[in-house]
Amino acid sequence: MYIDIVIVNWNSGDYLRKSIQSIVTKQNSAYINGIIIIDNNSSDNSLSNLTQSDKLVVIKNNKNLGFSKACNQGFKMCTAKYTLLLNPDAQLVDNTLKECCLFLDANEDIDILGCQLLDDNKKITHSCVRFPTPKSFFYKSVGLTTLFPKIFISPDLMFDWGHTDSRYVDQVMGAFMFMRKQIFSSVGYFDERFFVYFEELDFSKRLAELKGKTYFNADIKAIHTGQGTTNNVKAFRLFLYLKSRLLYSKKHFTKPGHCLVFISTLFFEPVSRILFLLLKTKFKDAGQVLKSYQLLIKSFIFNKFPND
Repeated sequence: MYIDIVIVNWNSGDYLRKSIQSIVTKQNSAYINGIIIIDNNSSDNSLSNLTQSDKLVVIKNNKNLGFSKACNQGFKMCTAKYTLLLNPDAQLVDNTLKECCLFLDANEDIDILGCQLLDDNKKITHSCVRFPTPKSFFYKSVGLTTLFPKIFISPDLMFDWGHTDSRYVDQVMGAFMFMRKQIFSSVGYFDERFFVYFEELDFSKRLAELKGKTYFNADIKAIHTGQGTTNNVKAFRLFLYLKSRLLYSKKHFTKPGHCLVFISTLFFEPVSRILFLLLKTKFKDAGQVLKSYQLLIKSFIFNKFPND
């Protein structure tokens, strides 16, 4: 058995059932050692009606520990040659796992493998990221990446590339992150200071600093709905994103670089975000931005996470 699959679940509804159903097919099951679900204290019925399998293990946390910490719980339980981090709103297709194993078996210099992720309409989605710079974060904060995307490249997903060809990349999305288990020995696990967002980027950055390689294979497919578990908490989701961005910049940038990101995030970005939303008459969304920044400022003042 080649693969352990780790899925972190938090109120993912019926997505999790569909994901497990896609995993335990005859074609994919032959390659699976274990399916490890770490549930972050879900309050919905997402753990109900899962396809039964003797390879399935469910760990229920009594509180939401965050994505990074829950991932590490699962990673530390893995014993197979390969570990797949899979979102609960992602589904495998026939031969996904077989093709991943064959590819990494034949390419021992590659440590992390991503595949082409399709949405529910079978349309290719963007799932790879370049390592950001202080300037790229600044461009995003002041709205230049929105106004002139061809000139000012986004520090987030690689929207300037169609993901139709295979290539080495800086980072593949954690929705489908196929890894050699041995890299945990050299890189370590996810940094648990990232509650959610930027943990995979930080992990890939640390891997790259050790000369490790990440590859995107456009010939291997999976399905990813996207935002399946956090789409209904917009203000809190933006707060988490901004908080993790500032942590990443402090960890990986110089002091001047971090200062640029900090100032542009706190002072320029709320203005640009709200302005763009008001121009589109999205008044409720503008209110959500204000709420997210209130959470961010409170987290600095009281030095605590909102859920603490």
